[in-house]
Amino acid sequence: MDVSRSGRSLAPWALWLAAAGCAARAEAQVYLDPYAGGISPDKPWHATGSAPLYGLDVGMSLSSEWRAELDLNRASLAERAGGGHTDLDGGALGLVRLFNPDGRIAPLLGAGVGLTHDTAAPQTGLAAHTELMVEPAIGALVRLWQSAGGTRQVALRPEVRVRWTHGWAHAPGNPVDPIYGVGITFGWLP
Repeated sequence: MDVSRSGRSLAPWALWLAAAGCAARAEAQVYLDPYAGGISPDKPWHATGSAPLYGLDVGMSLSSEWRAELDLNRASLAERAGGGHTDLDGGALGLVRLFNPDGRIAPLLGAGVGLTHDTAAPQTGLAAHTELMVEPAIGALVRLWQSAGGTRQVALRPEVRVRWTHGWAHAPGNPVDPIYGVGITFGWLP
């Protein structure tokens, strides 16, 4: 089974279903969460150590406690041998559960399923690969500001994710990569 091909064909349907489920809720909040942090890549990626990572979460509330989101991120890993960099991209559709959603601090748990794509440095001679991944997450939303009517808000979002990539074809094992970061979440009612 070609994971990259099937993942690309299923992603638009999954996004459509998530949006359709929320469309009936007039009070559904949408949000953007640009974030920066780091990744500690597992050995099969052949990297020298941790690397900076940046990403974006785009989401919509399903209720006061539940959110659906699309997470996209990228890191450039320094190669152990031969210099150069491997670009490591991730994309996942996920669900986030907020606890104490009306409080100033709302702990969160999340889980996503998606794809990891690696593009090795040209001098390595390795082909690019796209593989299936899952990523559980733990973090919090710390509300910094909210409008009087509650229609807009800004929050700090520290978070740790653990991305598990399955079936990486040209190395032993399935990489498990801790990802840590802090984002600024901008939410509003459309």
